[in-house]
This record gives sequence, C-alpha cells and structure tokens, in this order.
Amino acid sequence: MTGGSFETIVIGDGIAGWAAAAVLARRGQAVAVLGRAQGLPPVGEYLPPEGVAALAALGLDGVLRSAGHRPSGGTVSIWGSDAPLRRDVLMQPGGRAYCVDRRALEADLRRMAEEAGAVAQTLSAPPAVTGGAGAWQLDLRGGPAPLTARFLIDATGRAAWLARALGARVTRRDDLTALAMFWSGAPTEDAALRSESLPDGWCYAAPLSGERLVTVFLTHAAALPRGTAARRALALERIAGSRLAGVLCAGARAEGFRAMAAGSQLTKPGCGLGWAAIGDAAMAFDPLASAGMTKALLDIRETVGGRALAPAALAERRRDRFAAYLAELRDVYAAERRFGGPFWTPRQSS
Repeated sequence: MTGGSFETIVIGDGIAGWAAAAVLARRGQAVAVLGRAQGLPPVGEYLPPEGVAALAALGLDGVLRSAGHRPSGGTVSIWGSDAPLRRDVLMQPGGRAYCVDRRALEADLRRMAEEAGAVAQTLSAPPAVTGGAGAWQLDLRGGPAPLTARFLIDATGRAAWLARALGARVTRRDDLTALAMFWSGAPTEDAALRSESLPDGWCYAAPLSGERLVTVFLTHAAALPRGTAARRALALERIAGSRLAGVLCAGARAEGFRAMAAGSQLTKPGCGLGWAAIGDAAMAFDPLASAGMTKALLDIRETVGGRALAPAALAERRRDRFAAYLAELRDVYAAERRFGGPFWTPRQSS
C-alpha cells in the first residue's frame, strides 16, 4: 500500500477489525486495514449461540466451517457448589456453539475481506491521525504517502489506541489478570467449555482442534508473583488443582504461556463523528461473560452493519449494554459463596 483514499480505514487486524472490513468490503466500500506484526497467539474463544447468530446476521458465519473450530455441546461448570453443572446448548435458542481457534478465525475473516477488495498494511508504529469526519488523514510515519478516509474504526483491542488519540479515556473497573497456557495432546473429544471457581480466582479450559487445548487461570493482579517463570508456575499449579481442567492436562504437553489483562473496562467516548471503536476497544468484558466476540459482532452491526446507529444513539446503546453486563457479572460472582478473601469478596459485593 503506497497511500490512497478509502471510505473506511480500520486500525487493528484482529477478529473485530477483519470482520468489520469484510462487511464493508462486501458492500463495495474501499477499505484498508492497518495492523501490527503478529505477536503471541491469541487465546481461544467460546462462541455461544447468540454469537453464532450475530455472525450469521453479518453474513460471516461461513467461517465456522473451518477445521480450526469445534462445535460445542455446551458448558460444564463448578460454581457455587461442589457439584458439576452441565448446560446443553441444544436446549437454548439457536442451539449451536463453537470453541473457536482465534488465529484461524482471523485468517478466514481476512481472506473474506481481501477477496471482497479490502487491502492491508502492517505497521511498525502507530500512524499520526489528523483531520476529522469525512476527511481523515493518516501519516504512516515513513510511508511514501498518507492515507485518507471518510470514516475510521478503532479495532485495537484493550489498548483503544485510536480512541485515546482522539481524546477518549479508558476506565478500568478491576485488575483481573489472565494466565493462559496452551497444550497439545489433550483429550478433547468432549468439546465443552469448562469453568471452575477456585479459592483465589477461577479457571476455564477450551478445547481446540487437533487435540489442542487452552487453559486460563484468572486472579487479581495483586496476587501475582513477579516474573514470567513464577506466573507460569502459578498457572500450572492452579490448573492442576482444578477438577475439570486438571484431568484434561494430566497427560498433555504445555507449549506456551502468556499473561494479559482481563478485567472490565469502558472507553468514553467510544464513538464520535466520523469514527467508532468496536470490540474490546469500545468496552472489554470479564471472560466469565463468554461474550467478548459476540459483543464485537454486535458493535459491527450497530456501527457499520445493517442496523447502524447515529453516534448519540450508539453511545446510549453501549452505556446500557455495559450497565447490564456489570449487573449480570455481579450476580454471577455473588453466586459463589464458598470462598471469600481479597479476590472474591470485592466481586461478590460490587
């Protein structure tokens, strides 16, 4: 890409960015996607029936036919009591759920977008953004020519880079941190999402294709030891002590580790004249909600899709959605009364 004019430029090349680009390019818009070089592998995602429906509403559900995604029968959890509880998605509206390989999903959405005409460029540094609605200009810092666009989309995840550059503020509600482990050789015939509360946090395990598995232990940042090795050891210890996840990992091989922020956060404003944030750049949810990708797809539908809203209406919809999410999250944490202490007590009463 050596400069050019576009109707929309998407900054961020994850699932949200490529899904938005695919929707717009299929509509005939000139779209560019600016991203960073691939880093650590993204963590797996459970896509519940409402997420499958949101993907279908955007005309993108064909990506779920990829071999990287596992149809899931539902969830198994130990939460609030010692007895495992299984929820079968076939008994829910829509009746389909998937354990998603995020890297495979990003690749498939990128292919869809590029086949429809979207173009991409990898950035070594954030662009300089000037101008305003209908006449944005992005200087790629060393590129031969600037890019121009009528509309900008921030799909940079929790960093909310573009929104911040345009004056928005990100408010973090808690310091929840995820310690993710990747495994191979795991028994994943039953592709159910498993979650379990633990004395100092909670964990989940999501099966991927090819006997691969991702497990995540979540706790508050104040409880974490210093250093990658110590944090990895903590994650291994907690997963091994889990009744649901531990049995899957007993004979498996640990092949990767990463730590990341996982708490609730809200970007204000998350949209304005000529721009909008989507996905985690707009608001980020606790993984307990299993709604990260669903929310991103709804953002796309309400921002550039068939149900696009004006900025004021979109901002109001997002405020309502975040408030409803916080209320539901509080109720779910409050349902676990076997544990207290610095992790559970604030979440049970917030």
